[in-house]
Amino acid sequence: MSDEQQTADVTGDLVARWQRFEQVFSQNGYDGGAPLPGSIPASVSEPTHGLLEIAGTTRPDVVVTAPHATNHERVGTTKVADRGTGGLAVLLGELTGCTVLVASTTPGDANYDEEHPFKERLAALRPSVVIDLHGMRTRAASDVDLGTGSGPVPSGVVAALDNSDLRVTTNEVFDAMRPTTVTSFAQTLGVAAVQVEIGAHLRLPTGTPGALAQLVSALVTAVEHAAAPSTPQTSGFTVVPVKIPAGLPTAVVHPDVLSGINGPVPVTVVVDDRTTVAWAWSAAAEGIPEDARGLSPEEIGVGRRLSEAVGNAPSLSVRVPPVVPLRTMAALAHDMPGADEVQVNAADLASGTYLLVLDGVTAWVRAVARTHVRPGSVRLAYQLRLLIASDGAADTTLVALVAAPPQLIRHGTPATRFQRAGGAVDHAMEHLWRSLFRAPEFSARVVQAHAGDDGAPVVTLHPAVFDRIGIGSGQQVLVRWGGREVAALAVADHDPPATGLPPVSIKRVQRVNRLWPHLPEGMSPHVVVRMSAHLRAELGAPVATVVTVRRQLRPVLVRNLNSLVVPLASLVLAGAALPDPHWPALGLGTVLMSVFALARLRIPRPRSRARVDQNWVEQMSERSAPDGPETARGGEKVGG
Repeated sequence: MSDEQQTADVTGDLVARWQRFEQVFSQNGYDGGAPLPGSIPASVSEPTHGLLEIAGTTRPDVVVTAPHATNHERVGTTKVADRGTGGLAVLLGELTGCTVLVASTTPGDANYDEEHPFKERLAALRPSVVIDLHGMRTRAASDVDLGTGSGPVPSGVVAALDNSDLRVTTNEVFDAMRPTTVTSFAQTLGVAAVQVEIGAHLRLPTGTPGALAQLVSALVTAVEHAAAPSTPQTSGFTVVPVKIPAGLPTAVVHPDVLSGINGPVPVTVVVDDRTTVAWAWSAAAEGIPEDARGLSPEEIGVGRRLSEAVGNAPSLSVRVPPVVPLRTMAALAHDMPGADEVQVNAADLASGTYLLVLDGVTAWVRAVARTHVRPGSVRLAYQLRLLIASDGAADTTLVALVAAPPQLIRHGTPATRFQRAGGAVDHAMEHLWRSLFRAPEFSARVVQAHAGDDGAPVVTLHPAVFDRIGIGSGQQVLVRWGGREVAALAVADHDPPATGLPPVSIKRVQRVNRLWPHLPEGMSPHVVVRMSAHLRAELGAPVATVVTVRRQLRPVLVRNLNSLVVPLASLVLAGAALPDPHWPALGLGTVLMSVFALARLRIPRPRSRARVDQNWVEQMSERSAPDGPETARGGEKVGG
């Protein structure tokens, strides 16, 4: 038998098995509920109603999931199945010995609902790696899109798919950042997870046999290379109370626990079945109380807020997320990173969202793999390098990228359906107004609010910032940190910060700045925002961090529409007083008045390309010509 015949036989066998397994989910028009056909592997069971499961053999800790294998319901609307993903998950389980979990007839949407039997069963399996299969439309530039969420990612899976013959993109279609996705839920548990969106041309029933087999081969290799990043978990810490004034749960640990960096690092603190996120600092960090500097590796200093969160437990466990220290490099002029972007080598980190930490300063960033970045290095844009600089950090060349736990930025879920619907409508309308009128973001370094502002939802900005973001003092802005966003009142700073260090008398009153690096000398005050403790608590953000600020458009629109009430009402009343009013003309006038009144709210987009004066270019060409009227032999100019 020739090699071509053997390849064709293998391809045909894979596709036939995939089609046979897919029959489990395609019955009844992908509505599920039909009895399992006899062709299904005997290893498939249904320990939870509506969930099909294959117990892993050689790789039980790797779980391949398919939450959209059949039609499902999301917020009262029926969503069609990601066809082919259920049978593909079963096939991967048979080929690789991994564990498989597929939703067949469960209510709701496991990838959208905050609580779902699918997630409960996934947590009970205690996986180390989750590969979540989904389907997307056929796209010209992508066969597979990887959603990395905001937590640990299985680098082996990502590298294997990147090295395959498939066209792989990352976070371009679905980034899995929403806290209710299966990927984000798994990462909340400390599990390395990735969402794999597969184009329709690589799935049943539309894919060709060769393309289907190519996808299966790539995913088998990915499962075989699945390995969770090391997540150190130490238990049996003896609690030592420490006095650290902080608005968030705070802990102090031995320097070895944080891989030699000072912090703060968001760690998961576990006591019995309860978990909470705390900000951990090294005992060697500047500002740590003297009684906490001598902690042994078996002790942990616990602040008051953390002690209350864990019920004053005498001992606890700590799960430290993966921390990758990298040496900083300047960005390349022809490939500048975005404002919240860093460029890394694929061998160091998978693309995704990470928390950047440098000597007490934090910032959320998106890591993007670039081949021109040397292993062990990271390229930062100048603006980000400026904002994260800490006092005395000019000689510091190492930053740490931390795969922070997603619950650090998880939104609180409104209690009622009406509140959830209202929040969704408000969020959608804000995005609509933003697309029409624009709301440019402005990144800034956070420092302590002025005395007296700490209990109010107030941010204080440099006067030069207001024109840049399109508002005036006293108007509302949206402050974003990671995945959270809060509304605040923006006021002009009457005393722009020079060092971020409050006077000694105010420092004693506010009890701040103990774990707070000062602003570096020479930092321009217009990139600094004073933020109240009230807002930082809502965001869950530490003091010295980087946030983005943009105008909130709803109050701006309401205020301008209110100013139109009198002229528009006058126009309508005047028209009504006419014996035979021409209502179409009055309506057109009303619309034009509204458009012209609101047009001034739109922030114009600057022209990105320079305009060339063609006449000037032609004149210069004539002057430089060898036989031009103003040149002599040799091209030297002889006239005036």
